[in-house]
Amino acid sequence: MKLNLAELRRVLRIPLRADARIAARIAQSQAVRLVLIVAVLVLAFAAYYPGLSGGFIFDDFSNILNNTQLHIHTLTWSSLWSASFSSQAGILRRPISMLTFALNYYFFGIKPFSFKLVNLIIHLANGIGLFVLGSQLLNAYRHIHRPGMSERQVYWIALSASAAWLLHPLNFTAVLYVVQRMTSLSTLFTIAGLCFFLWGRWRLWNRHKGLGLMLTGVVGFGLLALLSKESGALLPVYMLVIEACVFRFRTQDGRFDRTVQWFFLLFLVLPALGGLIWMASDPGTFFGGYVFRTFTPLQRVLTEARVIAFYLRLIYVPSLNQLGLYHDNIAISRGLLQPPATLASIALIVALLGTAVMVRRRAPLISFGIFWFFTGQILESTVLPLEIAFEYRNYLADYGILLPLCYVLLDTDHMVATLALRRVALALFIGMLFSITYLRSENWSSSFEEAITEARFHPDSPQSLYDAGRICVNLALDGHQQFTKRAYHYLERSARFDTSGIMADVGLIYFASKHGDRIDPDWVAAIGQKLRYAPVTPSTIASLKQLQACQQRSCTISDSQMTVLFGDAFHNPLLYHTTQQHADMLTIYGSFLINKLDDFPDGRVVFEKAVRIDPGQLQYRINLTNLLIAMGLYREAHSQLAALVTADPLHRHNEQIMVLRQNLARFPDRNLPLPAAGMSLQESRRRLSLLNE
Repeated sequence: MKLNLAELRRVLRIPLRADARIAARIAQSQAVRLVLIVAVLVLAFAAYYPGLSGGFIFDDFSNILNNTQLHIHTLTWSSLWSASFSSQAGILRRPISMLTFALNYYFFGIKPFSFKLVNLIIHLANGIGLFVLGSQLLNAYRHIHRPGMSERQVYWIALSASAAWLLHPLNFTAVLYVVQRMTSLSTLFTIAGLCFFLWGRWRLWNRHKGLGLMLTGVVGFGLLALLSKESGALLPVYMLVIEACVFRFRTQDGRFDRTVQWFFLLFLVLPALGGLIWMASDPGTFFGGYVFRTFTPLQRVLTEARVIAFYLRLIYVPSLNQLGLYHDNIAISRGLLQPPATLASIALIVALLGTAVMVRRRAPLISFGIFWFFTGQILESTVLPLEIAFEYRNYLADYGILLPLCYVLLDTDHMVATLALRRVALALFIGMLFSITYLRSENWSSSFEEAITEARFHPDSPQSLYDAGRICVNLALDGHQQFTKRAYHYLERSARFDTSGIMADVGLIYFASKHGDRIDPDWVAAIGQKLRYAPVTPSTIASLKQLQACQQRSCTISDSQMTVLFGDAFHNPLLYHTTQQHADMLTIYGSFLINKLDDFPDGRVVFEKAVRIDPGQLQYRINLTNLLIAMGLYREAHSQLAALVTADPLHRHNEQIMVLRQNLARFPDRNLPLPAAGMSLQESRRRLSLLNE
């Protein structure tokens, strides 16, 4: 059949116009999808915005506010290096996270608003990353296991899961608790590594080159995640969960993929074996922290079963009065039936893991979600001697619960009759998450609101009560006398519930002294009892240091009472389980001898002992050098300064070393031999005050 030109144009014009209309619809659909993604991000920003005006809390003070190494004023390699390794947390000291805090300070100052805003931006970036990751995962799942699943379904499930995760109040403390940028930043790199892994793994499945992308994910982003926080070590385990539930170590034609098997052997099995050998050869590095705890490893594992059940309940049914910064009021499990919920929680965990194994082929996404959640609990919710519970430990883990939940509620192939109801349920669930997060954010809009709210919701939490008491103390001392009674109320309750720490007891003495009230002898007795028998924690050391400094200035506690307290501390056998705690206690005692009892010779002996006990902690040698300068023992001071320089090859204490050199240079007789007893007490005290200016 012959067609003339007009007929040919007529025939061809129809599909061309149809293609144009299809392209327009696609473009419109993509624009709508982009707008919806932006809308979710705006909603998340709105939920968190009130909390940006809040203050620093808890570990923010020691890690950021009082960490002078972070307060950089020039972008030199020396200052950046010193700031990056200024944290004592973790085996690797989390240098990338600390570097971001230093840059935060350099560009925006110390105001908490800028730190919280950067945290929120990281959180939003993580939400975008999880949307991309969820889309990749669901697309792979669709092609391999559910060919009938549409691209539209993939989009809506991925978007809903990302929205639920961004708005979930269980993730709240990983955002507005500033120091937990360590968690969110490590999660950012973990998500990026998983996206690269999935990209490369999908290419391998389709017989293309993808190993380079997988290596970029596990090595490049894995290293960044690990240097942000140790939880980054779980990246290969998350990859294993994806592989086991979606790809199953196979090629497209059903054969085992040797490349993938070697990948996990090299980057998961061998590192895991190496880690186990390291733990077995040096258990003190991993389990030495139990000397600070009031529970054993077995008791912690038993308790964590209940904690995990608690986390799961908060994921599905978050409650504003159960959520909190601290969960130090959770009772320790002393046995399977002490309390009975321990055994029930263990049964729940076993049932969930058993279900994940059994449904791995029939319902891969359900299996994926369960394994993903428990992967997030491997490090912080098992045997390591950490605090019992913190909500930010679920920051990435809870995505494993939310993605399958959204999948079930938006599934269009099963239970079609309830589809509309399930969609409404999902919308209501996300709306509830937004509401609780927004209310929580408002409660965190100021330090006062945050502390009082936490104490109201957790009236038996020692740390929550202490924070509320501290806020009320500051207000009462600023002239707001109506807070005096509340300050005593919160601190006394905190001291009663805290059976090992002395923070609240010291707070009571400090407040009473500043306020002109009588110091209750029972407060001092309680401190002595805890110092003699309870584990000596870093918090105990810091609190005793605060009491010693306060006694030197204004606290109405006698020298004999302080001497008795130090005697109680040194009679505690638990003090000698760690060299740093022992050396720290000696340093506080030496400061008491020098500054309060004017006993410079004995103070020198104590400082020298601290250096011998823990020579790797250079601050002890710095303290000793300052004391020697104050005593006029310049020759010994030069010797200690030389040892200090030798012991600091990475130049982490450059600024302090420069100050010591300047202090030595201030005295023209610095190289003259002096009597062993040193100079007069008055001159020593005068020079010590000069060094402390």
